[in-house]
Parts: sequence; C-alpha cells; structure tokens
Amino acid sequence: MEDPRKSMKPHPWLYAFVFVTGAAVMTLEMAASRFAAPFFGTSQIVWANIIGLIMIALSLGYWLGGRLADRYPRWHLLFAAVGMAGLLACAIPWTGPWVFHQLQAGITGTPIHIIVFSFFGILIMFAPPVFLLATVSPFVLRLSGRDVSDLGKVAGALYAWSTVGSIAGTFVTAFVLIPRLGTHMTIVLTSGALIVSAAMGLTAVSPRRWWWSWLLLLVPLVTALGGPRAVKPVQGLLFETETEYQYVQVAALSDGSTALIYNEGGGVQSLRRPGDALVPRDYYSYMTLLPYLSGNPSSDRMEGVVIGAAGGTILHLIDHYDQGSFPGLRLEGVEIDPVVAKLGPRYFGLNPARTPIRVADGRAFVTASQHTWDFAVVDAYSQQIYIPFHLATKEFFSILADHLTTRGVMAFNVNAVSPDSPLLLSLLKTVQEVFPHFVVIRVPDSYNYLVIAGRSPLPTEALRALGMGRSPVSSIAREALAHLWRPTPEQLKRAVVLTDDRAPVEYLTDSMIWDVAGRGISP
Repeated sequence: MEDPRKSMKPHPWLYAFVFVTGAAVMTLEMAASRFAAPFFGTSQIVWANIIGLIMIALSLGYWLGGRLADRYPRWHLLFAAVGMAGLLACAIPWTGPWVFHQLQAGITGTPIHIIVFSFFGILIMFAPPVFLLATVSPFVLRLSGRDVSDLGKVAGALYAWSTVGSIAGTFVTAFVLIPRLGTHMTIVLTSGALIVSAAMGLTAVSPRRWWWSWLLLLVPLVTALGGPRAVKPVQGLLFETETEYQYVQVAALSDGSTALIYNEGGGVQSLRRPGDALVPRDYYSYMTLLPYLSGNPSSDRMEGVVIGAAGGTILHLIDHYDQGSFPGLRLEGVEIDPVVAKLGPRYFGLNPARTPIRVADGRAFVTASQHTWDFAVVDAYSQQIYIPFHLATKEFFSILADHLTTRGVMAFNVNAVSPDSPLLLSLLKTVQEVFPHFVVIRVPDSYNYLVIAGRSPLPTEALRALGMGRSPVSSIAREALAHLWRPTPEQLKRAVVLTDDRAPVEYLTDSMIWDVAGRGISP
C-alpha cells in the first residue's frame, strides 16, 4: 500500500479506515445496551446513560483529537489511537462482567442506584474506546487536507464514509452479529477489525518500526478462542441465553420454585412454585378467577388468551386449577420472544397441546385473530418495566373488546408504587373509556394492581360464592374480595386518556421511578 504521507489527498484506503472506525462506534454503542442489560436492565434511563455517555465521549474525542492533530500531525499517532481503542474494546468481555457485577452489588433496590451505577459502568468500560475512535475524524482531516482549496470536498467525503460505516454498524450489529454471535463475540470481532486497521496503517507508515503491531491480533484471537465468559452467574442456574429482545435466565430458587428472569433480574417474569401452589402475593394466582368472572354460564366451551405469556405461568395455573370446573376451557398465549415461548413446556409445566403459545406481537395478533374470547389477560412488559404503549391505549382496548364476548372480561396487570400513581390512574381512565365496569385487586405485599374490566357488569357475586368453598381458588377469591380497591372520581379527573397519538407511558413510568427514589416507597 502506498504510504499515505506522500499523498496530498486522502488515499482510498483511508476511506475504508474511517468506515471501519465509524462502524465500530455504533457497534460498541449497541453492544453496550446488551452488555449492561443483565446487570441494570434496558429501561429508558439506562439507555439515556448509554447514549449520553457515548455522545460525551465522542465530543471530547473530537475536541482533543483536533488539538492533538494540530500539535502533533503524525500518522502513527492516529493509528496507535485506533489500536489502543481495539485493545480496550477487547478487554470489555474479560473485565466488564467483573466491573458490572461489583457495581451491581451496590444496588439496594432503589432505581436511583441503577441510574448511578449503570452510568459508571458504561463510563468505565465503553467510553474510553469510543473516545479514542472519535479522534480519528479530526486527525485524518488534518493530515489529508493540506490543500485548502478542496478541504470541504475532502471533509465531506471523509465524514460521509464514516457515517456510512456507522449506518452499516447499526444494521449489521442488530440483525447479524449480536443474534448470531452474541454480544461478547461481537465486541471481540470489532476489536479485531480495529487492530487490523491500525496495524495496516502503522506498517504503511514504517514497516520496520511497526511490524510488531500485527502481534496485537493475538489478543482478540485468544479472547475468541477462550469462548464467552459467564455473563452473570446465578445460583441454581438452569438455563441462560441472549435473545433478540433480552437476556434470559431460568433458575431454581432456594424455596424450590423455578423462576424466569430477564436482564438484571429486578422482577420475575414467570414462576412455578412447588406443587403449583397459589400464593396471595403472586398476582398470577388471581388470574384463576377469570373464568368465574367471564359471564359465561356454560362450562362446555370457554376460551381465553394471555398476551405477554412469557414462560406460561398464567396459562398453566388457569389450566391446572379451572379445568375441572370448566372442562370446555381452551387457552392460548401470545409471546413476542420465540426463545421465551419455548421455555414453558421445559421448565414451567406448560402443556403445549392444551395451552399453545403463539409467537407474535400482542396487538398484531389480536387485530388479525378471528377468535372471540371469554376473557383476555394483558401482562406484557417491554424492557422489564415499561408497558408497551400500543398495548395500553383506548384504540387497543377497543380492538380487544371487539374480540371478547358480550359479557367477556379483560384483565390487565399494572405495576404501580401507590394508588395515586399517574400511570395506574391513566390506565384506569383509559380502560373505562371502553370497559365501563371494572374492579381493581390490590395484590398484597407487591406493587401489582390487577384491573379486571368488562362492558357488562362484573358478576362479583360469583367471587363471593366461590369464596365460600375450601379449594385453593376459593382462598384466592377471599383474598381478592378483601383487597378490592377503586379510585375516586377526583383521582381519575387528574389522569389522562392514553391514545395511539399520545400515550406517555414511558414518561409516567420514569416519573414513578423517580418518586420511588425520592420517597423510598415500599409495597
């Protein structure tokens, strides 16, 4: 390759160089979210830390790179910076889990700790290589644009190729690298590409002096051959993987239960207790009441759907406890993550022949379905803490209502820190626009509020009759009647109706998180 120092205009190889570095920046940014997820989750707050810190690192890199390029306009400094960025990136899979684990140990349950410690985790592990990569653009421009008459053309071409690299890095990382290789190997591959680019540049500048730079490739090579390290060891781990949507673990708990855990493990998505026991503090248990509230007096045929089925806990409990009273009961679930949808039969007692789970987006599934259900459960969460806004709007509830029988009911699980939560009240006000009759069960010792709503008056007398019995479901019926709650008209007046055009679910959730952090609210 021709020595780039001898050219007044950028050598064509430099366009490939800035392409690679531009791609690496976006790959590291996207990998950061996946790397942090098992420890801190993927909430908007964590994403804000990632994007904000990457932007800060880029800004500082541009600024310092420009100053250094003017003071020390040397090609070897540019290539050395990229090589160092590659080495720092390669260190992430090895040292990152330890660093993030130490930071996670400081989380004491309040969201403010997640905000602070995820900030420092990203700052320590991902900001340094991005900072070094940001020095590339000003350095290349300073060293290539010696003829000021075409400086604009040179700058435009360099920034265009860098941006095209970032675009390629975004799509290739999201659709190819992470799904096929995983986060760790994606970072190692990025490290290798940076080290190769740096070594090519250094040996072009001075083959005798910089030949050894190729030996740096041994670092990512050894890392790759060593295989991925355990991301987040969990006692009793039965299964773990990284899906297109989240980091997933299944673990055996000390009390004999089996739990499905996403990302940082702030909540349990599915739970199978020993003997499939019904427990009052588990909101899943109250779902066994839905067949009795559906208004369908016939036990010969009854259909229900669970949107956000996860590992199938709700499906399994309804099937297990209600099939005797409703022999015609037919259930199906909807889960967007195909990997999670397969875990129910393996770990959570689900019978796929009796309670199949369809892989689809919940709203798209309901819209396209030809079924009419007697009851529907909406228990979908995105990024662990956010209700997907398109499953919480007046338009969605209208679509769902069209797929329910005349006396059918809809159950919606809401996480809220208090009865005054704007998120809870806004959801109730929105539900009331479509389903004028509703009750709310305030699940004891938890943040869960179970909203059960219908277009016809709910047969709560069925719960009272059920509560007279001695079965496990009767016990849950008594608990439900003891924990009924209803908002006042004044509370609902302050709430907003959520629509497809305006549904600030994330804002309402984040506000609630800050409220917890500020006041230390406990369930």
